[in-house]
Amino acid sequence: MTFYVCLISNGIAAAYAPIQDCDEVFNYWEPAHYLNHGYGLQTWEYSPEYSIRSWLYICLHALVGKVSSWFSESKTVDFYTIRFALAFMCAACETRLYSAICRTLNPRIGLLFLMIVAFSPGMFHASASFLPSSFAMYTSMLGLTAFLDWRGGQKTAQGIMWFGIGAIVGWPFAGALVIPLLLEEIIIAFIAGSMKTILYSIADGMLRCLLTLVGLHFDFRGKYPWCTNFLRE
Repeated sequence: MTFYVCLISNGIAAAYAPIQDCDEVFNYWEPAHYLNHGYGLQTWEYSPEYSIRSWLYICLHALVGKVSSWFSESKTVDFYTIRFALAFMCAACETRLYSAICRTLNPRIGLLFLMIVAFSPGMFHASASFLPSSFAMYTSMLGLTAFLDWRGGQKTAQGIMWFGIGAIVGWPFAGALVIPLLLEEIIIAFIAGSMKTILYSIADGMLRCLLTLVGLHFDFRGKYPWCTNFLRE
């Protein structure tokens, strides 16, 4: 039930919410259009001369649009397929976090969380936005879920991984969100006398983040990203 409430709210946003950020148009939709259709506007951040932005995040979304082109050549279908995929992903992350809140804290707190994500204007616009900050929001919800859910043991490495992916692929400053959660884990481990375990979990989480950096190693640095040839075929 929770998933459907979130999906309906986010689906409405995907269908009707206007694009309010010019960065979303020129830094993400236009490059994705270029990858899938062979032409589009380019901002200086993506040019070979500067190449300060990663193409990996765009490639992940352009792949979704590429799949939709197998069924329809309409660019409108391409556009809404990506937006509804974002809405679906956001709803899944919200549902995971809602479940963790209900189990760990209180069902009433979970209900308040559900009301906020389903009806707040901020979530309405962020849920289906083609922006790294929205992607970081998804991974942050999954990371917080991992830190809250202790079923089967602490999931510190998994939480670090999700926050790391959000910071590396999405928005770098989102990585700071893991600091207070990690400090809490360290304090608890110090009191419980299990510092060795927590240090191992931290190392495990950092290793998972480093594996994500491998994808960025093959990114745009004077030539097309690794997935461009597939997308443009």
